[in-house]
Amino acid sequence: MALATFPSKLERERRFFFLMAITILMTVVAGFGSQLAARRVWFADFPWQVHVHAMVFSAWITLYAVQSSLVVQGRHVSLHRRLGWAGAVIASIMVPLGISATLMAIARGSITGIFPLGLFLALDVMHITGFGVLTFAAFRLRHNAAWHKRLMLCGTILLTAPAFSRLFSFLPLGAATPLAVIGALAVFIAAAVLFDFVTWRRVHPAYWWGAGTVAVVELLIVPIGLSPPVVVFATNLAS
Repeated sequence: MALATFPSKLERERRFFFLMAITILMTVVAGFGSQLAARRVWFADFPWQVHVHAMVFSAWITLYAVQSSLVVQGRHVSLHRRLGWAGAVIASIMVPLGISATLMAIARGSITGIFPLGLFLALDVMHITGFGVLTFAAFRLRHNAAWHKRLMLCGTILLTAPAFSRLFSFLPLGAATPLAVIGALAVFIAAAVLFDFVTWRRVHPAYWWGAGTVAVVELLIVPIGLSPPVVVFATNLAS
């Protein structure tokens, strides 16, 4: 009788990161797709700049899933590296594009509901900035796979905040919605940290930096978003 073969710890880790990538992709699709399904918005409702923003961000999420798929297969290393350079270009575009899209949304008066304008501005800008910082660090450490994939995951998790905001808009959370979004991001981070601990019996130091950056971003959103200068700026932008 042949002995059963079990995946190595590294193989399990690769599968976990692929699963996280697919979960992030599904979260983004569900979040933004829910608005279309509920007929809250339609493609023609937005200017071309918003469509460019959506295509670039969708390209990143899709590429992240593809890259994780290549790694879990254990092949196509050269292709993974070549696509990594394309990802670096996309990420460098995403940060200014994300900030400009946020400013445009406020100026167009399309931000309504429970999010105060200053808080919405801080939420989006802080998340995309945190993504940029973590992704830049991950790219610099691309030759160190353990650091690279953990920092990349933490940065990409920050991009799910808008999707969670849209999903939670269907729930009667009221003013607690921003806290629910932060909690959802924390669940993703906690799952990654827990997997590390269970698999390797320790937490990789990359998570102390990655999760720490995410925590700093979340802790700064409310004080910055409710600060008088940001509130005045956002209010003037909307008027």
